[in-house]
Order: sequence, then structure tokens, then C-alpha cells
Amino acid sequence: MKKLDKMYKKVVAYLANMCYSIFRIGRDEVDIMGKYSALDIATWFIYKTNAEKRENQAENDTYEVYEGLTHLKLQKLLYYAQGICLSLSGRELFDEAIEAWDHGPVVKKVFDKFTSKGRSEITIEDAPSSVEAIRKIESDAIAREALNLTYDNFAIYTAWQLRNMTHEIGSPWTQIYFPGKNKKIPNGLIKAYFDTHVME
Repeated sequence: MKKLDKMYKKVVAYLANMCYSIFRIGRDEVDIMGKYSALDIATWFIYKTNAEKRENQAENDTYEVYEGLTHLKLQKLLYYAQGICLSLSGRELFDEAIEAWDHGPVVKKVFDKFTSKGRSEITIEDAPSSVEAIRKIESDAIAREALNLTYDNFAIYTAWQLRNMTHEIGSPWTQIYFPGKNKKIPNGLIKAYFDTHVME
């Protein structure tokens, strides 16, 4: 058992180092945006968070974050990433619908994957997609720009702050939400809101 534990830790350390390097190396530009699943994009946020932590730790810097990447925070980052990508390019970042739930926008497939985490931090061991998916996203200029804009501007907030931001009057969530219904938020509505309220 101890040997398996050691091997497991080595594999996790190797993957962490690999994901860190993915965000530090140059990439080839791709103009045509690929199709991704919401779980691929969730994996990107997990790897990005890990890479940022490692970089700041390597520089002996104070890593100022309010909290780690929790399930609630991940859901809100997915919403902002989809909205930013729609506004930037007119294209979806991922195929799955975003629904209006009690605590804001939610992608059900991602909810099902991470609901067991509760309020715990989602770590690299929890990443649902492969490193290859991250490489593909990182080589996609449009997707990468949308995701980095999202991370740089919204990952600084706590999950609860992001949740409250999605509840602002006039937001897509407030226009669609009906208690207990989990109704789909149309991408057209998200794009229109981001065009005028987020990306202006």
C-alpha cells in the first residue's frame, strides 16, 4: 500500500509540473475556434489555478487569493467564460446549456461531476479531462483569450461574490430564474448582456 501511495504521489506531482509548463510555454496560434465540453473548460480552470499557485510559490510571493477553486466558484467562472467568448467571437466556448438555478448560472454536467466536493477546493486530481484537452485549448487563440480574460478579471472574487454578481438586476439569471425550474439561459441573452454590461 505504501508503494502505491508513493507512486500515486509521484504521478500527481508529475501532472502538476506538466500542467504548470503548459501555461508557461509558447503556443501556435489557431484562428478557428474548436469545440469543447464544459468539463474541458472546467479542467482548464483547475490547471490554470494550479499553475498560478505554483508560479507565485516559486517566486516566494504572497499568493493573494480569497479561496481556492470551489464548485460554486467554478460554475460562475464557466458562466463568465461563456459570456466573454460569445461577446468576443459570437461563438460558444462549450456546447452544454447554462441553467438558472437558485445560486446562479449552472452547467448541470459540471454540477453532477463536482457536487460531491461540496465547499472543498477542487484540486488537480479532480480534473475530469486530459492534458491533451488543455493543450488544444491553449493553442486556440479565441478560447485562450476568453479564458484568460475570465480568469484575470473574475477569479479574484470569492464564489459568493461571483454568485451575487450573477444576481444583479437585469442579468440573464434574473430574467430567466424561476424557483425550482432550472430553466435554460439562452446564449443570445447571455451575449447581449455581456456586450452591453461586461465587455463594454
